[in-house]
Amino acid sequence: MNPHQLELFYHVAKSRGVTRATRQMPYGIQQPSVSAQVNALERDLGVTLYERRPFKLTPAGEELFRFVEPFFGSINEVRAKLQGAAQFRIGASPIVFRDYLPPVLEAIQRQFPRLNMILRALNQPELIDAIEHDELDAVISLIPDKLGPAFHAVDIMELPIILLVAKRSKIKSANDLWSNKKITEPLISLKPNELICQLFQETLTNRGLSWLPKLEMDSLDLIEKYVEKGFGVGLSIRAPGRTCPSTIRALKLADFPTVRLGVISRSESKHEPEACHAFLEEVRRQAARFPPRKD
Repeated sequence: MNPHQLELFYHVAKSRGVTRATRQMPYGIQQPSVSAQVNALERDLGVTLYERRPFKLTPAGEELFRFVEPFFGSINEVRAKLQGAAQFRIGASPIVFRDYLPPVLEAIQRQFPRLNMILRALNQPELIDAIEHDELDAVISLIPDKLGPAFHAVDIMELPIILLVAKRSKIKSANDLWSNKKITEPLISLKPNELICQLFQETLTNRGLSWLPKLEMDSLDLIEKYVEKGFGVGLSIRAPGRTCPSTIRALKLADFPTVRLGVISRSESKHEPEACHAFLEEVRRQAARFPPRKD
C-alpha cells in the first residue's frame, strides 16, 4: 500500500467508478493504470474495496475512504491557501465554453485577478452529476425539472428543440415526418440520458409516434456534421447567435417543449460565493446580447 494507490482509490470512490475517475483526475492518467493500481491495493490489503457493476463500496472500501478522504479531499483547498489564491470550478458544454464563455471569464478575471478558475467541459448529464458530487461550483447547463434542495438554479433563457436536415433533403417540415405511419429516416441524436432526447422522446410517445435514434453522438457539432453528410435527420436545439450552415435546414417543432438553459450552483456552497454571484451576473449580462428569436 502506497500513497499513490490511496490517492487513486480516493478518486475512484469519490467518482463512483474508474472511468469517471480517470476523467476527473487533476493530472493525466490512463484508465488501465488506475485499475491496475487499485487492484494492486486490494491484493495488498487482502480485501475487495468496491463492487464493479453497479459500483458500490464494500464495508472495507467505506472504511478506507473515510480514512483517506479528509486528506485527499482538502488538497486543493490547502494548495489555494498556500498560493494565496482561491479557486472557482466552472462546468459547461464544449460549445458553451467555445462560443459564449470567453467574455464572461475575461470579466471574472478582471474582477478577481488572483482567482484560479478550473474549467471542465462535460455533457449535460455529467455536469449535473459533477455538481451533485461537489466537483464543480457552478455549471451552465440545461436545467432538469427535478433538482434537489441542495441546488440553486437560475434560468437564463429558453431554447427550442429543432430538427436538422440536409438542404438537399425532400423533407421541408416536421409534418412531412409525422404524416408517415412509420418514420423511416435515420435519427441522429445525443445519448438517451441527455435532457433534449428525453423531452423529444416523451413528446413523440404522447403523440403515438416512435422514432428511436440510429446514430448517437457526443456533441451537437457532430450531429450537424453527420446531417450535412446525409446520414439522417439530426435532433438539436436552436442556440442563441448561431445559424445553421448553408447546407443544412432547421425544422421547427410546433408544440414541443423548450429546454431551459441556466446556471446551477450549490445552495450553501462555501467556495467563493462572491465569484459565483459575479459569474451569474456576467452570464446574465452576456445572455442579454441574444434576444429571443421570433422564427
